[in-house]
Amino acid sequence: MVTNVTHPDTNATGVTDKVDTAAQIKLLHKMFPKAKKIGLLYNAAEENSVVQIKTAKKVIKSLGLTPVEKTVATTNDVQQTAAALAKQSDAMYIPTDNVCAAAMNTIGKVTESAKVPVVTADATMIKKAGVATRGISYKELGRQTAKMAVKIIKGKKVKDLAVEKPAKTELVTDAKRMKLFNIDASTLK
Repeated sequence: MVTNVTHPDTNATGVTDKVDTAAQIKLLHKMFPKAKKIGLLYNAAEENSVVQIKTAKKVIKSLGLTPVEKTVATTNDVQQTAAALAKQSDAMYIPTDNVCAAAMNTIGKVTESAKVPVVTADATMIKKAGVATRGISYKELGRQTAKMAVKIIKGKKVKDLAVEKPAKTELVTDAKRMKLFNIDASTLK
């Protein structure tokens, strides 16, 4: 909607829900420091996933780790591909990918069986497959967006309001998987 997020060049601004992929990969590394091969499962036809994976690979390599990529086109591909990736990975990262999101129950069953931990980009995915993430709250994004709307109502020009990143992120964990992988949430704050 805008080509310049600092100085919006159209009559649009707001709050992005783009996740902090780098922070999520660093969280994965903090929780699982012995993990050397990080699996990346995504649909290569989803641009949002491709962008997140590009960032993830860069951060994974900067940590001296090895990214292992597998792509899926439909939910029908997920079980077999996730199983193959779990055999090749010490831990996995799943971006905000629609195909993977629709198959998180399957990913959860495959990775739990293989004892391969998963960090997800989206906090809602944690319930079905993830151990933890640093996620955004859409309720908080709504509040942040409302504050921007009030500024516009009071006369601020849209072009003078930069597109904002989420003001807050939160640690979201799954107690069962935290216990399964012997992770203490208090060490992650």
